[in-house]
Amino acid sequence: MKIIFMGSAAFSIPSLESLLQSPYRVVGVITNQEKPAGRGLHARPTPVAELAENHGIDTITPATLRQNSEALAWVRGHDPDIIVVVAYGKLIPPEIVHLPPYGCLNVHPSLLPAYRGAAPIQRALMHGDAKTGTTIMMLDEGMDSGPVLMQEEMAVEASDNAITLGKRLSARGAELLLKTIGLLEQKRIEPVAQQHDRATLAPRITKADGRLDFNRSAAELNNTVRALIEWPGTWTTCKGQAVHVLATELSGHTSVLPAGYIISIDKQGIHTATGDGVLILRSVKPSGGTAMDAFSYANGRRLKAGDVLE
Repeated sequence: MKIIFMGSAAFSIPSLESLLQSPYRVVGVITNQEKPAGRGLHARPTPVAELAENHGIDTITPATLRQNSEALAWVRGHDPDIIVVVAYGKLIPPEIVHLPPYGCLNVHPSLLPAYRGAAPIQRALMHGDAKTGTTIMMLDEGMDSGPVLMQEEMAVEASDNAITLGKRLSARGAELLLKTIGLLEQKRIEPVAQQHDRATLAPRITKADGRLDFNRSAAELNNTVRALIEWPGTWTTCKGQAVHVLATELSGHTSVLPAGYIISIDKQGIHTATGDGVLILRSVKPSGGTAMDAFSYANGRRLKAGDVLE
């Protein structure tokens, strides 16, 4: 079976690696264009492009697939039996979706129809969900609305953040992908339509989502820190200067102090009042500085009980 793989983010890598180690042939890869990264902001290829290059796979990086006759001709020229899409990040037009005989398969990190959209892992964490999962679906012309081929639940651990949960979901997604393709080949699996009336959305994360509003509950703030650890991160201001919050913890206590007031500071961290409950800031990174434990930061900034985080 000949496969074209579409992916860009690190989440895509386990699926592509599994396909490369399988009996199937990855005949082409479509990924995003190079973009600036690192301190020097040098243009870097996507993780998928690097892996494809290491295996000598024909790769293209179109800015868009919409009304792109060259990309369409490239896809047709490789005559794929199936197209696999994992964290590609761009709209795939109908003329490509309906081209391969086995269709386009997508690995989506949620229990569809829950969390359709760009940020299912982050939104599940932000909402404090106890479980999520992986879905293998057939692409259609909607947004994550195609029929489901395979689905599996996964528990969200209290210690999980977007990085740890994403790694587990991507690894399991790769396993389910190979299993699904095998069943499709054998004609032993049938797509099941989603219940569209139960759909929820996972809109793209913005930088503004990372600003911590201490009027929210401690649980919501802790979940936001867990969810946005990769990008854009979370931050607040202290004495007029921005500080990135890298790790937090729920204290289990309540407070009648106004939201954002520092209740106490100890080696555990900075205990801060919120709209509901107390949040402990454990690890922070001052703007332009390096990561450190919150106790050291507080000592260096001469913070004390009664100071305010805004």
